[in-house]
Amino acid sequence: MLSSARLPGCPDGFTKFEGACFKAYHHTVTYGQARQFCAGKGGLLAMPKDRRTDDFLWNLKNAADSGSFFWFGLSDENSEGRWMWEDGTVHNVYADWGNWQEGQPNNQDGNEDCAHCNSPAKPGWNDLSCGYTAKFICQTTGVSDDIIGN
Repeated sequence: MLSSARLPGCPDGFTKFEGACFKAYHHTVTYGQARQFCAGKGGLLAMPKDRRTDDFLWNLKNAADSGSFFWFGLSDENSEGRWMWEDGTVHNVYADWGNWQEGQPNNQDGNEDCAHCNSPAKPGWNDLSCGYTAKFICQTTGVSDDIIGN
């Protein structure tokens, strides 16, 4: 079971996992709005760059709302087919680890530039129009113990 209790090094409401802090948000917004919201919290949209982090984020998502889509920090908005994580690193769809659903990303209708975690009925990542509204997960590096006075 996931705990949302304050943990050393994480802001209130965030859950610590492997050196980062994560929080799922329940309101639905566009990808750009989610990006801005996370930045306002001192973080980025979550980046599941490996299987362990992806599994953790799926559990966090499903604990919040198992039936909804959730944005995470991966898009090819700047250059079609060149997927970039929110921290500016490249995600090579063909060489890097990923959890894309079969046949994804497919840029259906020529305007699917943002990645999201799909529903349990179709687990895995999918590309979607960035203007669609979905819930989202933020990631931050947290606060050091020295700053919070521990």
